[in-house]
Amino acid sequence: MFYLRDQEVRAGELLFREDFSEGWKERWEITGGEWNAAGGVLDGLYRGNAGGLIYTREQFPGNIIMDFYGKMIAPCNNDLNFSFRAKGWDDQKGDAALGYIAGLNGWWKKRAGIERYPECALYAMNGAFVAESDREYHIQTGIVDAMSFILVDGELVVLLCDPNPIDEEGACRVGLGTYCSHVQFRDLKIYRAEHRTAELSYTPNF
Repeated sequence: MFYLRDQEVRAGELLFREDFSEGWKERWEITGGEWNAAGGVLDGLYRGNAGGLIYTREQFPGNIIMDFYGKMIAPCNNDLNFSFRAKGWDDQKGDAALGYIAGLNGWWKKRAGIERYPECALYAMNGAFVAESDREYHIQTGIVDAMSFILVDGELVVLLCDPNPIDEEGACRVGLGTYCSHVQFRDLKIYRAEHRTAELSYTPNF
């Protein structure tokens, strides 16, 4: 359970679980980069100054929480990326289509952030949190109504409030990715996000 503004949020129904065992590629669209899995760990590598995302073929409409473990592999120290409310890949443009793209140590300055893609005019970033290479992090991300979020090891790192959240048919996939980096992911779970308004207040002690 965690809080977003005045909303108490918790994981509800388990919608999807990926252990990256044999046959995992049938459940994902691979758009670029080198992606392999062994021992339950997904390994992603993109060697150029660009990015590669993989997207679930299954769609997850509504409020969701992505829950997984991820890390950057030294000497790489950038762009542990993930996506939600995504349409997938735009083959005509050769780029990601509509969706929220989020990540740690991204945007060329090691920022944690979320941006609404492809216009990228709406975004939230945090330069105070910088992830370490070869350290695995427990990441929870997703969307609850208008609020997109990233939690790292249980702490809220980024919150983005979109006055017009993505809610289009076909824009309900989730993704994992990287940009000119080497990353690993494991134990991905997608939950229905349950939430309620919390009674929050201060008790004066002065």
